[in-house]
Amino acid sequence: MDEIALTDELLDNIIAWMQPKYSLSTQSNRQIFLRKIFKTHNTLNQDTLRKIMKQIKYQHERSCLVMINNYCYDSGIDFHLNIPSIKKQANKLPEILSPEEIKLIINSAPKPYDLAIRCIFNMGAGLRVSEIIKFCWNHIRWVDWIENKDHYGVAIIKSGKGSKDRVVNIPKRLMQDLYDYAKELDVLNEFGIPTGMMIFDFGQESLSEKKKKEMDDLMRYDLELWKEKYVRKRYMWFRYNIIQKHCEKALNKHIKIHALRHSRSTYLYEVEKVPVEKLQILLGHSSINTTMIYTKINPKSVFESIKETKEL
Repeated sequence: MDEIALTDELLDNIIAWMQPKYSLSTQSNRQIFLRKIFKTHNTLNQDTLRKIMKQIKYQHERSCLVMINNYCYDSGIDFHLNIPSIKKQANKLPEILSPEEIKLIINSAPKPYDLAIRCIFNMGAGLRVSEIIKFCWNHIRWVDWIENKDHYGVAIIKSGKGSKDRVVNIPKRLMQDLYDYAKELDVLNEFGIPTGMMIFDFGQESLSEKKKKEMDDLMRYDLELWKEKYVRKRYMWFRYNIIQKHCEKALNKHIKIHALRHSRSTYLYEVEKVPVEKLQILLGHSSINTTMIYTKINPKSVFESIKETKEL
């Protein structure tokens, strides 16, 4: 088949298919371009492809077309586009925040979101924002820690990128502060174990009763769509109400939330000397090539090696 109809149903199916495979920011970028394609064209074939390619400026836009090919292959649809390559832009290295900047970000955030940011930065090799939004009290192995509070905690990150679970450590002080927060919320059971759903509400409590009812109804009738909308809305609330209003103002610069995860991984590699193979496991990367980015982005070790050189 050399042509496919660009229907609303196909668009919804592609969006649902890509949710477990890509980060929130990637999903958002690709959805924007996908919707533009579906709004502008009724069908997709080599003729409409040529028109689309004339408008493409960025690699992620071309990736949307590749994604349609991949969706059709996974879904058993006999359709494939021969997509020409475009001139690749130079890869930008991820932004790395210094430990001092991280501390300022944490100190500027209102409670309890200073604790949420500490979780993003300090758990394992860093969490994705979508992971801390979905993070629940029962994802932490409380019984083991309560038996030995001088030890670090352990948590399971459920359904991370690619729908994969992974195990991460929680530093001792952060573990104690999470437990104290649970006591403050009065969510301990008779055995002293925190119970309940998501640890942080990310503005959910500020919703109107009408919006809460709409989300509750959606959760009952379409759980997967509820998860997508919940995470996306909470992400945007956190981006605007915490990062932009407080942290960026304190730091006096724009902050990419994912930079917290990049910074944590780089710190572990550069300062704590954690082997890249172990970082790969903590980060949940499928390919070590992705993890290897963190071995190249911080010039600190290079500067240290030449600090005694003479000035001419």
